[in-house]
Amino acid sequence: MAKLGKLFILASVFSMLGWLFFKPPFDPVINGDSPATGLFGRGLYNADSALEPGQKADPDYIITLPLDHAEHTRFDIEWWYLTANLHDQQGNNYGLQWTLFRFRSPAAKTQDDKPESSWHNNQVYMAHASVHSMKNHWFGEKFARGGVGNAGVIASPFSLFIDGWKWQNNQAGKNLLPAQLSFDVPINEPINALQMSTKNDESPVISVNLLLKQSGPYVFHGENGYSIKSGNRQHASHYYSNPFIEVSGKLIFDDDKSISGKRDVKITGEAWFDQEWTSQLLDTQTLGWDWMSLHLNDGSKLMAFRMRLKGQNDYVTGSLISPNGQLRTLSPADISLTPIQYKTVNAKELPLAWQVQIPSAGIYIEVEALKKEQWNPALVSYYEGMVGIKGTHQGRGFLELTGY
Repeated sequence: MAKLGKLFILASVFSMLGWLFFKPPFDPVINGDSPATGLFGRGLYNADSALEPGQKADPDYIITLPLDHAEHTRFDIEWWYLTANLHDQQGNNYGLQWTLFRFRSPAAKTQDDKPESSWHNNQVYMAHASVHSMKNHWFGEKFARGGVGNAGVIASPFSLFIDGWKWQNNQAGKNLLPAQLSFDVPINEPINALQMSTKNDESPVISVNLLLKQSGPYVFHGENGYSIKSGNRQHASHYYSNPFIEVSGKLIFDDDKSISGKRDVKITGEAWFDQEWTSQLLDTQTLGWDWMSLHLNDGSKLMAFRMRLKGQNDYVTGSLISPNGQLRTLSPADISLTPIQYKTVNAKELPLAWQVQIPSAGIYIEVEALKKEQWNPALVSYYEGMVGIKGTHQGRGFLELTGY
C-alpha cells in the first residue's frame, strides 16, 4: 500500500526525524508505545509546535494523472512504493522493494530562521530499499531534509530521488512510467539510518539498475481513489496503484572494490506501484495493519488490507482488478482475510500464512511468505517480503505487516 501504501511503524520515526532535523522541545520515544494522539505524526510533538493539522483526504477529490504523481505537501505523510517479484535466467527468485516517504515535519520558526532560507522547509524524506534472494536479504535506509536539494520529487521530467537513489522518467514530461530505477544496498550487513554515518564508501554493495514499463492501466482504490481504512470512516487516504509493470534489469554484486570483484545478475519480472497520501492514518485506537499485493496466474491482481483497531473489529477491505484493469472494490462483506500460521521473526510472532476468500469471485487461496526472514531492519523495523499463492489460483506477490 502503499506504505505508505501503511506506516504504523513509522510514527516513532517521524518523532525521531523532528528531533534530528528540527530539535523541537520534546523527548522522542522510539518504540511502538510512542504516546501518539490525534492525526498520524501530530501526536508525537507538543501543542507548542507551529505545524497546523494536515489536509484531510476528501471523498469528492478526483485523482488526476499525471499531475497527482507529484507530491502533496499539505498532507502529513505520503509515499511512492514499489514492490517487485523477479527471477534470473536460471529461474531463481528475487524480491525487491523501493520506497520514498515524505513527511510534513514539526518544523517551527525560530529567531534565527529567515523566511527565504531553504532550511525553513518543513518536508522530510525517508527511503527504504530492499533486495531478497531465497537465502539472503539486503536492506538500506536514507533520510534527508527537504529544500536543500538532495531529496524530493520533480514534476517534470518526473523523478523521485534521495542522494544517489533515483526513479527517473526516461521521457520528457510528468508521467511516472516508463522509468529507470537505480539504487544500491550494502552486501555485508543491513544498514539503517543510524549506521549510515559510519558506512565506508568502499564497502561492497549491490547496485540495482531497472527499467520499468507500464503494461496496463492505473487503478483507483475505494471510492475513486478515496480509500477508507476503518468502519467509522475516520481513517482514510487518497490511494492509487499500477499493478501492471514489467521489470527488466541487473543486480550488480560489487563484492570487493579493492579487487574489482563484480558479478551481474540479469533479472526480469513484474512490479506493483502504489502512491498514497493522508493526514488521517492513525489515532490512539490504531494497532497496526496487514497488506498484500498479489499477481494471480489468470492475469488478475488483488490488493487486500486489514486494519487492526483497539476496541473495534478488524476492518478488512481490498481491490480485485481484472486483467484489463477493471477494479472492483471489496467491502468487508466481500472478502475474508484470516491468519492461519504464525512464525517467530525478530522475536515477534508474525502471521506469515493467510487464507484469503472472495466467494463471489470464486477465489479461495492461501498466501504464504516464500521465506521466513524478510524483516526490514530499519530505524523502526517492519516485515515486507515475497509471498506465494496456492488454491483456486496460483501466483506471487508481497506481504507487509506493521505494528507487531
